[in-house]
Amino acid sequence: MKAIFTICSKNYIAQALTLKESAIKHNPDVDFYIFLSDLNDIQVLPCDLVLLNNEWITDWQQMAFKYNVIEFSTSIKPFCYRKLFQQGYQKVIYLDPDVYVTSSLNPIFENLNYKSVILTPHYNHIQEKYSGAVTEEELLFVGIYNLGFCAIKKSDIGNKIINWWVDRLSHSCYGDKWDGLHVDQKWMEFIPAFFPEDVLISHHPGINCAIWNLHERELIIDNNESYLIRDLVSGEVVKLIFFHFSGFDPFCDNVINRRHPKFNVATFPSLKPIIKEYIEVEYRNSYDKFSKLTYSFDNFSNGDPILPLHRRIYRASINQFNTKNPFDVGSDFYKSLQESSLLIKDRAINYNLGISKHVKFDTGRMDKLFKLFAIFLKSIIGVKYYYILISYLAKFVRLENQKFMLK
Repeated sequence: MKAIFTICSKNYIAQALTLKESAIKHNPDVDFYIFLSDLNDIQVLPCDLVLLNNEWITDWQQMAFKYNVIEFSTSIKPFCYRKLFQQGYQKVIYLDPDVYVTSSLNPIFENLNYKSVILTPHYNHIQEKYSGAVTEEELLFVGIYNLGFCAIKKSDIGNKIINWWVDRLSHSCYGDKWDGLHVDQKWMEFIPAFFPEDVLISHHPGINCAIWNLHERELIIDNNESYLIRDLVSGEVVKLIFFHFSGFDPFCDNVINRRHPKFNVATFPSLKPIIKEYIEVEYRNSYDKFSKLTYSFDNFSNGDPILPLHRRIYRASINQFNTKNPFDVGSDFYKSLQESSLLIKDRAINYNLGISKHVKFDTGRMDKLFKLFAIFLKSIIGVKYYYILISYLAKFVRLENQKFMLK
Protein backbone atom coordinates (compact mmCIF):
# COMPACT_ATOMS: atom_id res chain seq x y z
CA MET A 1 0.00 0.00 0.00
CA LYS A 2 1.23 3.47 -0.96
CA ALA A 3 0.26 6.90 0.31
CA ILE A 4 1.06 10.57 -0.20
CA PHE A 5 0.35 13.18 2.45
CA THR A 6 0.73 16.83 3.20
CA ILE A 7 0.24 19.09 6.24
CA CYS A 8 -1.27 22.56 6.30
CA SER A 9 -3.02 25.19 8.39
CA LYS A 10 -6.38 26.56 7.22
CA ASN A 11 -4.93 29.35 5.10
CA TYR A 12 -3.02 26.79 2.99
CA ILE A 13 -5.97 24.51 2.22
CA ALA A 14 -6.18 25.75 -1.40
CA GLN A 15 -2.52 24.80 -1.95
CA ALA A 16 -3.13 21.40 -0.34
CA LEU A 17 -6.18 20.79 -2.56
CA THR A 18 -4.15 21.79 -5.63
CA LEU A 19 -1.42 19.36 -4.61
CA LYS A 20 -3.98 16.61 -4.03
CA GLU A 21 -5.61 17.21 -7.41
CA SER A 22 -2.27 17.12 -9.24
CA ALA A 23 -1.00 14.09 -7.32
CA ILE A 24 -4.12 12.00 -7.93
CA LYS A 25 -4.22 13.01 -11.61
CA HIS A 26 -0.81 11.44 -12.18
CA ASN A 27 -1.00 8.76 -9.45
CA PRO A 28 -4.62 7.52 -9.37
CA ASP A 29 -3.68 4.32 -7.55
CA VAL A 30 -2.17 6.09 -4.52
CA ASP A 31 -4.14 7.28 -1.46
CA PHE A 32 -3.76 10.95 -0.53
CA TYR A 33 -4.15 12.56 2.91
CA ILE A 34 -4.28 16.17 4.10
CA PHE A 35 -3.40 16.60 7.79
CA LEU A 36 -4.73 19.85 9.27
CA SER A 37 -2.29 21.53 11.68
CA ASP A 38 -5.04 23.83 12.90
CA LEU A 39 -8.45 23.71 14.51
CA ASN A 40 -11.35 22.88 12.25
CA ASP A 41 -13.86 25.72 12.39
CA ILE A 42 -14.77 25.58 8.70
CA GLN A 43 -18.49 24.97 8.31
CA VAL A 44 -18.21 23.00 5.07
CA LEU A 45 -14.93 21.15 4.58
CA PRO A 46 -13.75 20.96 0.97
CA CYS A 47 -12.67 17.33 1.49
CA ASP A 48 -11.84 14.89 4.26
CA LEU A 49 -9.06 16.28 6.42
CA VAL A 50 -7.17 14.37 9.11
CA LEU A 51 -7.71 16.39 12.28
CA LEU A 52 -5.53 16.70 15.37
CA ASN A 53 -6.32 14.07 17.92
CA ASN A 54 -4.86 12.91 21.25
CA GLU A 55 -4.94 9.34 19.99
CA TRP A 56 -2.06 9.91 17.58
CA ILE A 57 -0.38 13.03 19.08
CA THR A 58 -0.68 12.90 22.84
CA ASP A 59 0.62 16.40 23.65
CA TRP A 60 -0.45 18.23 20.50
CA GLN A 61 -1.89 21.22 22.42
CA GLN A 62 1.41 21.87 24.19
CA MET A 63 3.26 21.53 20.89
CA ALA A 64 0.83 23.88 19.13
CA PHE A 65 1.40 26.48 21.84
CA LYS A 66 5.18 26.45 22.10
CA TYR A 67 5.65 26.33 18.31
CA ASN A 68 4.58 28.92 15.72
CA VAL A 69 2.54 27.84 12.69
CA ILE A 70 5.51 26.69 10.59
CA GLU A 71 7.21 24.96 13.51
CA PHE A 72 4.03 23.15 14.55
CA SER A 73 3.08 22.09 11.02
CA THR A 74 6.52 20.55 10.53
CA SER A 75 6.73 19.07 14.04
CA ILE A 76 3.82 16.71 13.43
CA LYS A 77 5.33 15.27 10.22
CA PRO A 78 6.82 12.10 11.78
CA PHE A 79 3.59 11.59 13.74
CA CYS A 80 1.74 11.55 10.41
CA TYR A 81 4.17 8.99 9.01
CA ARG A 82 3.68 6.82 12.08
CA LYS A 83 -0.11 7.06 11.80
CA LEU A 84 -0.05 6.02 8.13
CA PHE A 85 2.35 3.16 8.88
CA GLN A 86 -0.06 1.97 11.58
CA GLN A 87 -2.87 2.08 9.00
CA GLY A 88 -0.91 -0.41 6.90
CA TYR A 89 0.85 1.75 4.32
CA GLN A 90 4.27 0.43 3.37
CA LYS A 91 5.58 3.34 1.28
CA VAL A 92 4.77 6.93 2.18
CA ILE A 93 5.76 10.19 0.48
CA TYR A 94 5.44 13.57 2.17
CA LEU A 95 5.08 16.70 0.01
CA ASP A 96 4.73 20.32 1.13
CA PRO A 97 1.28 21.76 0.33
CA ASP A 98 2.80 24.20 -2.20
CA VAL A 99 4.11 21.36 -4.39
CA TYR A 100 2.60 20.74 -7.84
CA VAL A 101 2.90 17.21 -9.26
CA THR A 102 3.29 16.95 -13.04
CA SER A 103 3.97 13.24 -13.63
CA SER A 104 3.99 9.86 -11.94
CA LEU A 105 5.73 9.42 -8.58
CA ASN A 106 6.41 5.75 -9.39
CA PRO A 107 10.18 6.31 -9.82
CA ILE A 108 10.26 7.43 -6.17
CA PHE A 109 8.08 4.57 -4.92
CA GLU A 110 10.19 2.07 -6.87
CA ASN A 111 13.38 3.32 -5.23
CA LEU A 112 11.79 2.52 -1.87
CA ASN A 113 12.09 -1.15 -2.87
CA TYR A 114 15.83 -0.77 -2.22
CA LYS A 115 16.09 2.10 0.24
CA SER A 116 14.29 3.06 3.46
CA VAL A 117 14.56 6.85 3.00
CA ILE A 118 14.82 9.18 0.01
CA LEU A 119 15.99 12.78 0.39
CA THR A 120 16.86 15.55 -2.06
CA PRO A 121 19.60 18.15 -1.63
CA HIS A 122 18.65 21.75 -2.31
CA TYR A 123 20.81 21.60 -5.42
CA ASN A 124 23.03 19.01 -7.10
CA HIS A 125 26.13 20.63 -8.58
CA ILE A 126 29.15 22.40 -7.13
CA GLN A 127 29.99 25.86 -8.48
CA GLU A 128 33.25 27.72 -7.98
CA LYS A 129 31.26 30.97 -8.05
CA TYR A 130 27.80 30.25 -6.76
CA SER A 131 24.95 31.82 -8.78
CA GLY A 132 21.83 30.51 -7.03
CA ALA A 133 19.00 32.56 -5.56
CA VAL A 134 19.34 31.15 -2.04
CA THR A 135 22.79 31.79 -0.60
CA GLU A 136 25.06 28.94 0.40
CA GLU A 137 25.27 30.46 3.89
CA GLU A 138 21.49 30.28 4.23
CA LEU A 139 21.46 26.66 3.08
CA LEU A 140 24.14 25.82 5.64
CA PHE A 141 21.68 27.07 8.26
CA VAL A 142 18.39 25.62 6.92
CA GLY A 143 19.96 22.31 5.94
CA ILE A 144 21.50 20.55 2.94
CA TYR A 145 18.34 18.53 2.25
CA ASN A 146 14.95 20.08 1.55
CA LEU A 147 12.21 18.44 3.60
CA GLY A 148 9.41 19.72 1.38
CA PHE A 149 9.83 16.18 0.08
CA CYS A 150 10.67 13.01 1.96
CA ALA A 151 9.90 9.38 1.16
CA ILE A 152 10.10 6.70 3.87
CA LYS A 153 9.42 2.97 3.79
CA LYS A 154 7.87 1.02 6.63
CA SER A 155 10.84 -1.12 7.57
CA ASP A 156 12.88 -1.70 10.70
CA ILE A 157 15.07 1.26 9.80
CA GLY A 158 12.13 3.37 8.63
CA ASN A 159 10.33 2.83 11.93
CA LYS A 160 13.51 3.51 13.89
CA ILE A 161 13.91 6.84 12.07
CA ILE A 162 10.27 7.80 12.63
CA ASN A 163 10.39 7.03 16.36
CA TRP A 164 13.64 9.00 16.72
CA TRP A 165 12.18 11.91 14.72
CA VAL A 166 8.96 11.92 16.77
CA ASP A 167 10.99 12.25 19.96
CA ARG A 168 13.17 15.09 18.63
CA LEU A 169 10.37 17.12 17.07
CA SER A 170 8.19 16.81 20.16
CA HIS A 171 10.49 19.27 21.90
CA SER A 172 13.02 20.62 19.37
CA CYS A 173 11.33 21.74 16.16
CA TYR A 174 12.17 25.42 16.39
CA GLY A 175 13.38 27.67 13.61
CA ASP A 176 16.10 29.23 15.70
CA LYS A 177 19.70 30.12 14.89
CA TRP A 178 20.52 30.11 18.61
CA ASP A 179 19.83 26.37 18.65
CA GLY A 180 21.19 25.75 15.16
CA LEU A 181 17.76 24.36 14.29
CA HIS A 182 15.60 24.84 11.23
CA VAL A 183 12.35 23.11 12.24
CA ASP A 184 12.20 19.44 11.13
CA GLN A 185 14.68 19.85 8.30
CA LYS A 186 18.03 20.08 10.05
CA TRP A 187 17.42 16.86 12.00
CA MET A 188 17.48 14.78 8.83
CA GLU A 189 21.14 15.70 8.28
CA PHE A 190 21.89 12.84 10.69
CA ILE A 191 20.17 10.14 8.63
CA PRO A 192 22.76 9.65 5.82
CA ALA A 193 25.41 9.36 8.55
CA PHE A 194 23.36 6.90 10.64
CA PHE A 195 22.14 4.72 7.74
CA PRO A 196 24.42 5.27 4.71
CA GLU A 197 23.34 2.05 3.00
CA ASP A 198 19.61 2.69 3.45
CA VAL A 199 19.35 6.31 2.28
CA LEU A 200 19.05 7.47 -1.31
CA ILE A 201 20.18 11.05 -1.89
CA SER A 202 18.27 11.60 -5.13
CA HIS A 203 19.87 13.86 -7.75
CA HIS A 204 16.98 13.47 -10.18
CA PRO A 205 16.62 17.05 -11.55
CA GLY A 206 12.86 16.62 -11.96
CA ILE A 207 12.31 16.06 -8.23
CA ASN A 208 11.82 19.07 -5.96
CA CYS A 209 12.57 21.65 -8.61
CA ALA A 210 12.34 25.05 -6.86
CA ILE A 211 13.79 28.52 -6.43
CA TRP A 212 16.94 27.16 -4.75
CA ASN A 213 18.01 25.06 -7.78
CA LEU A 214 16.69 26.99 -10.80
CA HIS A 215 20.22 28.21 -11.58
CA GLU A 216 21.08 24.64 -12.64
CA ARG A 217 17.76 23.58 -14.24
CA GLU A 218 15.61 24.75 -17.14
CA LEU A 219 11.93 23.95 -17.70
CA ILE A 220 11.00 22.91 -21.24
CA ILE A 221 7.79 21.57 -22.82
CA ASP A 222 7.82 18.65 -25.25
CA ASN A 223 5.54 18.02 -28.24
CA ASN A 224 3.00 16.29 -25.97
CA GLU A 225 2.84 19.41 -23.81
CA SER A 226 4.50 17.57 -20.92
CA TYR A 227 6.91 19.37 -18.62
CA LEU A 228 10.56 18.38 -18.83
CA ILE A 229 13.65 19.56 -16.98
CA ARG A 230 17.05 20.07 -18.56
CA ASP A 231 20.00 19.79 -16.21
CA LEU A 232 22.10 22.76 -17.31
CA VAL A 233 25.31 21.14 -16.03
CA SER A 234 25.02 17.55 -17.28
CA GLY A 235 22.70 18.28 -20.21
CA GLU A 236 20.35 15.48 -19.08
CA VAL A 237 16.66 15.94 -19.96
CA VAL A 238 14.08 14.18 -17.76
CA LYS A 239 10.42 14.46 -16.88
CA LEU A 240 9.52 17.07 -14.29
CA ILE A 241 7.99 15.00 -11.50
CA PHE A 242 7.02 17.91 -9.25
CA PHE A 243 7.69 21.61 -8.90
CA HIS A 244 7.90 23.16 -5.44
CA PHE A 245 6.26 26.62 -5.39
CA SER A 246 7.93 27.58 -2.12
CA GLY A 247 7.24 31.19 -1.17
CA PHE A 248 4.96 31.75 -4.17
CA ASP A 249 2.12 34.28 -4.06
CA PRO A 250 -0.62 33.78 -6.70
CA PHE A 251 -1.52 37.46 -6.33
CA CYS A 252 1.95 38.34 -7.68
CA ASP A 253 2.53 36.02 -10.62
CA ASN A 254 5.82 37.55 -11.84
CA VAL A 255 7.68 36.69 -8.58
CA ILE A 256 8.60 33.04 -8.09
CA ASN A 257 9.50 33.37 -4.42
CA ARG A 258 8.55 36.42 -2.34
CA ARG A 259 11.77 36.16 -0.30
CA HIS A 260 13.91 36.38 -3.46
CA PRO A 261 12.08 38.87 -5.70
CA LYS A 262 15.03 39.63 -7.98
CA PHE A 263 15.01 35.99 -9.19
CA ASN A 264 11.68 36.34 -10.95
CA VAL A 265 9.91 35.28 -14.15
CA ALA A 266 12.09 37.69 -16.14
CA THR A 267 15.11 35.72 -14.88
CA PHE A 268 13.51 32.32 -15.57
CA PRO A 269 10.99 32.93 -18.42
CA SER A 270 10.58 29.20 -19.14
CA LEU A 271 8.51 28.93 -15.95
CA LYS A 272 5.63 31.08 -17.27
CA PRO A 273 3.45 28.16 -18.50
CA ILE A 274 3.59 26.16 -15.27
CA ILE A 275 3.06 29.28 -13.13
CA LYS A 276 -0.03 30.19 -15.18
CA GLU A 277 -1.38 26.64 -14.87
CA TYR A 278 -0.71 26.49 -11.13
CA ILE A 279 -2.46 29.80 -10.47
CA GLU A 280 -5.54 28.72 -12.40
CA VAL A 281 -5.85 25.53 -10.34
CA GLU A 282 -5.24 27.40 -7.06
CA TYR A 283 -8.02 29.90 -7.76
CA ARG A 284 -10.33 27.06 -8.76
CA ASN A 285 -9.60 25.58 -5.32
CA SER A 286 -10.72 28.82 -3.59
CA TYR A 287 -7.32 30.33 -2.85
CA ASP A 288 -8.93 33.74 -2.43
CA LYS A 289 -11.17 32.40 0.34
CA PHE A 290 -8.80 30.10 2.24
CA SER A 291 -5.76 32.40 2.17
CA LYS A 292 -7.67 34.91 4.33
CA LEU A 293 -8.35 32.44 7.16
CA THR A 294 -6.50 33.01 10.42
CA TYR A 295 -4.48 30.49 12.38
CA SER A 296 -6.44 29.17 15.38
CA PHE A 297 -3.38 28.80 17.59
CA ASP A 298 -2.45 32.49 17.54
CA ASN A 299 -4.96 33.23 20.34
CA PHE A 300 -5.89 32.06 23.81
CA SER A 301 -9.36 30.59 24.28
CA ASN A 302 -10.79 34.03 25.12
CA GLY A 303 -9.32 35.63 21.99
CA ASP A 304 -6.31 37.32 23.61
CA PRO A 305 -3.35 37.29 21.17
CA ILE A 306 -0.44 34.94 21.80
CA LEU A 307 2.91 36.64 21.33
CA PRO A 308 6.08 34.84 20.18
CA LEU A 309 7.31 35.97 23.61
CA HIS A 310 4.61 33.85 25.29
CA ARG A 311 5.54 30.77 23.24
CA ARG A 312 9.21 31.01 24.08
CA ILE A 313 8.65 31.74 27.79
CA TYR A 314 6.39 28.67 27.86
CA ARG A 315 9.16 26.65 26.21
CA ALA A 316 11.63 27.74 28.87
CA SER A 317 9.29 27.14 31.80
CA ILE A 318 7.07 24.27 30.64
CA ASN A 319 8.13 21.95 33.47
CA GLN A 320 6.99 24.32 36.21
CA PHE A 321 3.34 24.39 35.04
CA ASN A 322 0.75 21.67 35.39
CA THR A 323 -0.83 22.78 32.12
CA LYS A 324 -2.27 20.27 29.67
CA ASN A 325 -3.86 22.97 27.52
CA PRO A 326 -1.92 26.28 27.70
CA PHE A 327 -4.49 27.96 25.41
CA ASP A 328 -7.09 27.71 28.18
CA VAL A 329 -7.51 30.96 30.14
CA GLY A 330 -8.02 28.82 33.23
CA SER A 331 -4.57 27.26 32.92
CA ASP A 332 -1.73 27.92 35.34
CA PHE A 333 0.35 29.39 32.55
CA TYR A 334 -2.26 31.94 31.44
CA LYS A 335 -2.83 32.99 35.05
CA SER A 336 0.91 33.44 35.51
CA LEU A 337 1.09 35.66 32.41
CA GLN A 338 -1.88 37.62 33.71
CA GLU A 339 -0.35 38.13 37.16
CA SER A 340 2.91 39.22 35.55
CA SER A 341 1.20 41.79 33.26
CA LEU A 342 2.47 39.98 30.18
CA LEU A 343 -0.81 39.81 28.26
CA ILE A 344 -1.99 42.03 25.42
CA LYS A 345 -5.69 42.76 24.96
CA ASP A 346 -5.50 44.33 21.48
CA ARG A 347 -7.07 41.56 19.42
CA ALA A 348 -6.98 43.51 16.16
CA ILE A 349 -3.27 42.92 15.71
CA ASN A 350 -1.60 39.62 14.83
CA TYR A 351 1.82 40.06 16.39
CA ASN A 352 2.99 36.76 14.90
CA LEU A 353 3.13 38.49 11.50
CA GLY A 354 5.73 40.94 12.80
CA ILE A 355 5.39 44.29 14.50
CA SER A 356 6.25 46.31 11.39
CA LYS A 357 3.19 45.03 9.55
CA HIS A 358 0.77 46.60 12.02
CA VAL A 359 2.56 49.05 14.28
CA LYS A 360 4.05 52.33 13.06
CA PHE A 361 7.65 52.10 14.11
CA ASP A 362 10.32 54.40 12.71
CA THR A 363 13.24 51.97 12.82
CA GLY A 364 15.59 54.47 11.17
CA ARG A 365 14.99 57.05 13.89
CA MET A 366 15.24 54.42 16.63
CA ASP A 367 18.51 53.14 15.18
CA LYS A 368 19.94 56.64 15.25
CA LEU A 369 18.82 57.27 18.83
CA PHE A 370 20.14 53.93 20.03
CA LYS A 371 23.54 54.51 18.41
CA LEU A 372 23.79 57.96 19.97
CA PHE A 373 22.90 56.47 23.36
CA ALA A 374 25.45 53.67 22.92
CA ILE A 375 28.21 56.13 22.00
CA PHE A 376 27.33 58.30 25.00
CA LEU A 377 27.30 55.27 27.32
CA LYS A 378 30.66 54.06 26.03
CA SER A 379 32.16 57.51 26.63
CA ILE A 380 30.96 57.37 30.26
CA ILE A 381 31.94 53.81 31.25
CA GLY A 382 34.76 53.20 28.77
CA VAL A 383 35.10 50.57 26.05
CA LYS A 384 36.08 47.77 28.48
CA TYR A 385 32.88 47.94 30.54
CA TYR A 386 30.79 48.79 27.49
CA TYR A 387 31.95 45.53 25.90
CA ILE A 388 31.24 43.58 29.11
CA LEU A 389 27.77 45.15 29.34
CA ILE A 390 26.65 44.41 25.76
CA SER A 391 28.07 40.89 25.96
CA TYR A 392 26.01 40.33 29.10
CA LEU A 393 22.84 41.88 27.67
CA ALA A 394 23.07 39.76 24.49
CA LYS A 395 21.66 36.74 26.30
CA PHE A 396 18.45 38.63 27.09
CA VAL A 397 17.76 39.20 23.40
CA ARG A 398 16.62 35.59 23.27
CA LEU A 399 12.93 35.43 24.16
CA GLU A 400 13.33 32.28 26.25
CA ASN A 401 15.52 34.22 28.66
CA GLN A 402 12.66 36.56 29.49
CA LYS A 403 11.07 33.91 31.73
CA PHE A 404 12.30 35.89 34.74
CA MET A 405 9.32 38.17 33.97
CA LEU A 406 6.94 35.50 35.30
CA LYS A 407 5.89 35.91 38.91
